[in-house]
Amino acid sequence: MDEIRYGVIGSGMMGIEHMLNVHLCEGARVVAIADPNEGSQGWARLTAKEKGFPLDVFADHRAMLERGGIDAVVVATPNHTHAAVLGAVFESGLHAMVEKPLCTTVEDAVRVAARADAH
Repeated sequence: MDEIRYGVIGSGMMGIEHMLNVHLCEGARVVAIADPNEGSQGWARLTAKEKGFPLDVFADHRAMLERGGIDAVVVATPNHTHAAVLGAVFESGLHAMVEKPLCTTVEDAVRVAARADAH
């Protein structure tokens, strides 16, 4: 694999930060983002345009995952949604990096840890 293609789920402040950080890594690029908020989508589009890379934009992370064309994802959604979003990511078989905190409840953390072990 010559390049790792990332999808970023959540394009608020931390999602944009991760987009910029991936852009700095040789052999890696963000090719897609998913965020239901049109304002956040706009910030992602603007960031991609300023850095000169094409970007597919999705309102739903499941649509981005189903479309394919990515090798890994960054989850940068609101903290309380991480566990739910990771369910779809685990189903996709993709590698994932999750913005902290991983989970906001012990129950979610136990469930995510078990899914990660089986991933």
